[in-house]
Amino acid sequence: MNQLHFTELNIQPQILKSLSEMGFTQPTEIQEQAIPKLMDSFGDFVGQAQTGTGKTAAFVIPLLQKISEKSRDVEALILTPTRELAHQVENEIYKIGKYTNIKSTTVYGGTSYDKQIKALKKERPQIVVGTPGRVIDMINKGHLKLDQAKFCILDEADEMLNMGFLDDVKIILDLFNEKRQLIMFSATMPKAILNLIENSFNSYDQVKIKRKSLSNDSIEQKYFVVREKHFKEALSRLIDSAQDMYGIIFCRTRLETKEVADDLKKKGHDVEVLNGDMGQAERDHSMRRFKDQKVRLMVCTDVAARGIDVNNLTHVINYGLPQDNESYVHRIGRTGRAGQLGKAYTIVGPRTSFAIKRIEKHINSKIEKSKLPKISELKKQIVEKEISGAKQILESIKSKGDNFKTDESFEVFSNLFDGLSQDELLKLMFTWKFNKVIRHYDNLSDIEHDEKDRPREMKTRSSRSSSRRAPRDKRVRSKFRSSKAPQKGSPEKRRRRRPERV
Repeated sequence: MNQLHFTELNIQPQILKSLSEMGFTQPTEIQEQAIPKLMDSFGDFVGQAQTGTGKTAAFVIPLLQKISEKSRDVEALILTPTRELAHQVENEIYKIGKYTNIKSTTVYGGTSYDKQIKALKKERPQIVVGTPGRVIDMINKGHLKLDQAKFCILDEADEMLNMGFLDDVKIILDLFNEKRQLIMFSATMPKAILNLIENSFNSYDQVKIKRKSLSNDSIEQKYFVVREKHFKEALSRLIDSAQDMYGIIFCRTRLETKEVADDLKKKGHDVEVLNGDMGQAERDHSMRRFKDQKVRLMVCTDVAARGIDVNNLTHVINYGLPQDNESYVHRIGRTGRAGQLGKAYTIVGPRTSFAIKRIEKHINSKIEKSKLPKISELKKQIVEKEISGAKQILESIKSKGDNFKTDESFEVFSNLFDGLSQDELLKLMFTWKFNKVIRHYDNLSDIEHDEKDRPREMKTRSSRSSSRRAPRDKRVRSKFRSSKAPQKGSPEKRRRRRPERV
């Protein structure tokens, strides 16, 4: 275990005081290695580490010590891929810099310009945190000036690439003078990011934190193979079977988040949605309700989830396979934090279940194939949950006796059941309350993929493979095939096979 303390990193007393109040005494690995380098140097820097390792504090702490408190110009620009992450970073700056006189503000799309322009002109912040598009707008309109800026930080650089912001980032970097310090933090280093480093960075230091395997001791990872048409039903069963679930459900597309949330609401679950189609006020409202646990389920896309900083999530559920292996790492890393046990469940279809092996190899950890909860157990749990909700009323009736007040319309209700025995009344109430959900489960008892279907699928693939290997003169060719039809492996066909991006 790392025994180094923040007091050993030459950090100013007022920042140490803030860190202590936040409960931070020991730096994470990326903080331990990055902070001294960024403190002592004005040269460029590249840091690579997984999500959730404390990258934000790794650049915020040195930045607060280097910026002049007396300056009335923007000295540092921090670029983030999403509004939520911009808000999270700015909030971190505020908390860590609580006892300094350094001011910061955010500029991002989806909200009014007026408030952001006012903050830039009247508050004169030294640090601006923003998304690339809105930053360029503010620069072009003359509200954001970078002629005195000395620091530019790219946070979550790989996500900015995934979201198509790389050209905007290059435009912004060109506005800085050559003496600026350029700092980048990223979880991965795809080729486009490496090219950006080569073309835009001066001589730089680099810190790379080796990826740790995702241990089953902290995150219980399972996957469920379900027919695609029953994904929503499988999700509902996982939620119904869980005790006090507080989790995020990840979907691939914005449309999917709405469909999944609507289905869960119909089944009686309180959920919030977070996706790119929502306005900033809606997103803030959803985030606030989820963080305050007024709702315990959030359905969102990968991009929209950037900036959700909740440490006590019990579950992360992948509604279908993530876009890539790295997305899986980002997603499940949101549970199992602060020494708590987390659960990461993935619902996959029979045709895509093979990709689980690829993810296992990437994370160097086993993902257990599991069965959905048994129908008999689900029925019992639903009845138990409903009964627990009635216990408080029952206790009140027993304690108040004849003084328990009901509405005058209770007489109609009472007369209807007059003369029934206790057994008859219980059967009536049980059927009235639970018949619909019980029939639903009975009608959809078999939704998981049956392994006995696998040989037929394998045989079909084998036949196709044999056909490809057959001698040319024995292959069947259609004389009616169009010469313009896309051939196997052609760009047209490959485009159709690619999954939709978030």
